Amino acid sequence: MNEEWNTRQSLVLRAKDPTDEEAWADFVKYYERFICHLLHRMNINADDFEDMVQVVLVKLWKNLQSYEKQQAKFRTWLAHVVRNAVYDYYKAEQRRGNVIAGNVPIEESIHASEGSDLEQMIQKEWELYMTNFALERLRGIFSETAVKVFEFSLEGRSVKAIAEQLDIRIDSVYTLKNRVKARFIKEVNAIMREVEF
Repeated sequence: MNEEWNTRQSLVLRAKDPTDEEAWADFVKYYERFICHLLHRMNINADDFEDMVQVVLVKLWKNLQSYEKQQAKFRTWLAHVVRNAVYDYYKAEQRRGNVIAGNVPIEESIHASEGSDLEQMIQKEWELYMTNFALERLRGIFSETAVKVFEFSLEGRSVKAIAEQLDIRIDSVYTLKNRVKARFIKEVNAIMREVEF
């Protein structure tokens, strides 16, 4: 195994060390967008969103050393930290007498994110996050047309419709779709190895 693989494989372990700034920066790079996805799903108001992202990152930095792989999947643990950080933030704001923006009471948002519902939300958001991350990588590898063929096929469009819309031959659609799909699967697997613990 090369050094980059070992480094990626142990990202969460490295980020547990509060003195390893590079590991923390890598951790934030990989997980901040996932945190944002979870916060959006929890209906966090735009006025509070940036503050919440920072609150969650600070809580993660403080609590990461306590994470144990045997107790839960990392993304499950992460989602619980996010949920608890949101709850603590809003409770503190309410105690200070600050009016909380938004239409959804925080208790509804938090409680809607508990138990098996939370697990399902995490899984769905994680799959979406991984898909988008992999698609970004594909855009740096394949032509715009090739990526569009793949995206259109994911949307369920027919080969004929894709060929007509992109003004390419039907056999080209099949070829591009299969090439991009094969690489997409490799990219998702590589990303999962990099960011999951």
